[in-house]
Amino acid sequence: MTEATVLVGGGAMLRSDEDGGVRQLPDDPARGLFLRDCRALSARALLVDGRPLDVAASTISRSVRSVVLLPRGARNESSDVLVVLTQRVGADCLDEWVTVRNAAHEDREVEVALEVAVDAADPFALRSDKRTFDRSDAVRTIIPDDRGVTVAHRRRAYAIAFRTESDGPLAEVTVSEQDTSARLVRRVTVAAGQEARIAFRTRVADADTVGSASPAPVPAWPARPDVVEPHDLWSRAQDDLQALRMPAPGLPADSGDHVVGAGVPWFLTLFGRDSLLTALLAADDAPDLLVPVLRALAAEQATSFDAARVAEPGKLPHELRIDELAVLDEVPYRHYHGSVDVTPLFLIGLGQAPDDVARELEPAARAAVEWMRSAGGLGEHGFLRYTPDPAGLIHQGWKDSEDAVAHADGRVVDSGAIALCEVQGYAWRALVDTAALAREVWGDPDYAATLEGEAAALRTRFRDAFWSDRIDVPVLALDGDGARVEVVSSNIGHLLWSGILWPHDARVVTDRLLADDVFSGWGLRTLAAGSARYAPLSYHNGSVWPHDTALAAVGMASYGHDAAARVLAEGLLAAAEACGGTLPELFGGIERSAFPVPVAYRQAARPQAWAVAAVLAVLRLV
Repeated sequence: MTEATVLVGGGAMLRSDEDGGVRQLPDDPARGLFLRDCRALSARALLVDGRPLDVAASTISRSVRSVVLLPRGARNESSDVLVVLTQRVGADCLDEWVTVRNAAHEDREVEVALEVAVDAADPFALRSDKRTFDRSDAVRTIIPDDRGVTVAHRRRAYAIAFRTESDGPLAEVTVSEQDTSARLVRRVTVAAGQEARIAFRTRVADADTVGSASPAPVPAWPARPDVVEPHDLWSRAQDDLQALRMPAPGLPADSGDHVVGAGVPWFLTLFGRDSLLTALLAADDAPDLLVPVLRALAAEQATSFDAARVAEPGKLPHELRIDELAVLDEVPYRHYHGSVDVTPLFLIGLGQAPDDVARELEPAARAAVEWMRSAGGLGEHGFLRYTPDPAGLIHQGWKDSEDAVAHADGRVVDSGAIALCEVQGYAWRALVDTAALAREVWGDPDYAATLEGEAAALRTRFRDAFWSDRIDVPVLALDGDGARVEVVSSNIGHLLWSGILWPHDARVVTDRLLADDVFSGWGLRTLAAGSARYAPLSYHNGSVWPHDTALAAVGMASYGHDAAARVLAEGLLAAAEACGGTLPELFGGIERSAFPVPVAYRQAARPQAWAVAAVLAVLRLV
């Protein structure tokens, strides 16, 4: 398989070949240009004088690519035409600049053709997760004009349109209604030894006006950007985080607030857990990430019960989607609340926000605390718990694959009210941090004292219920019957980050995480080698997740275990260097001594926001 190159910015994503073209490959369904969670281009090819182009040189940053292209020819055949293609993705669009250089000694006319197709595919229909969707009632139309084509896609209550246009009149436009494809042709005369530049843009259009009016005038074209490639890990991480920023769902379009999307290709939207942990891990280096995430999540805080979306009053959302299947309720993720940990993480984040934001979001914070006490389970069960959602997520902590919680004998936990160890740490810290806000910002010492008492009681209950003498660390979870899930997992590293452990226990947990069956040399395995479910190339049962390792490292340092923190940090930074500067969502748990670079998990997202933030967090530990 030819690995796709990725451009991402402003909520838009282009996954293509190195030459900027888009071909559909059976083993890589997520190729194309995606705008507003919909595939705006399913095919794209650039031709000059009817000939395909080959890459002669290229350079790429996270949002911009520039590539030198030569017309395809025989080995000893020279060409007097050289093409420089620059592409940039941004909010709701892909801009392309095509510079044609004429190396001949006489003027010549050059034909530039852009071939495109639009299938308006929904990301959930492309994912290989065993789900199928009947979208046969969708209707697509394609309408050409002298500057480009507009494709409108409609299915019941969902409508979207995309337009591909040129910055000048087209010499030719041909379309196919069968596959909503088009060929846009420009002809330019290029003087000898000179160059000519033309441009194309693919953007979101107004579906309601397609076919009823002339297309809007083409706006003034922006200047062609330069490609600036970062050369160190800190700069690369900043570049990646900037590229993942996108308009915030749930906030007014003119608010100016941008949140960090979770990652590409499948998670380019607001995910409560991912976006919060990204902002918290990167707080020292990207302090402006946190407040927009808090505001966007508060705007979508549940106010009523909705079982289909696992929503309960005061609970903060897991993810927000605007794609077709979500809008039509064929997947539950438009406003999905199936996470047990987003709500306490929101409170932890609010504890680090400026005082004016803490006052602004005080009602949301109090509602979040009340959810933890009531529907969240602290009152009834003594711990935050979740019940599996068969229509959505079975497991609702950060390890959310179906087999992510399993007993030592391999039996999967998939029913009842499940309590994860790290979530109790988040809950404890949420109560402590909210008590500090109540005392110092909200002027409510009585509420602060109540929360402090609840936090102290939770800490004691947690030690009694979760610490296992058999494995000598906290267990992964309590299952739906209250039985301990006695396996050694990386989740216990989050307990260091939250601070719920007593100092002696923190030392024990630190030492256990550095043992060879957990630490691979690159990072922490999600499940200790030798466990019944251990599989180093699985999603959550032995792989290494950078953010997971970073949280443990930061937690170790917070307890004063600096040498241990540096061991994890140095392993993770070595992995980042070996991965070209950008860590993927996860990689294999194969030991570092067995192979000189991390073994890839083939479908890992990259860039992934919290993996990017992990680099920034551990850079501060070395």
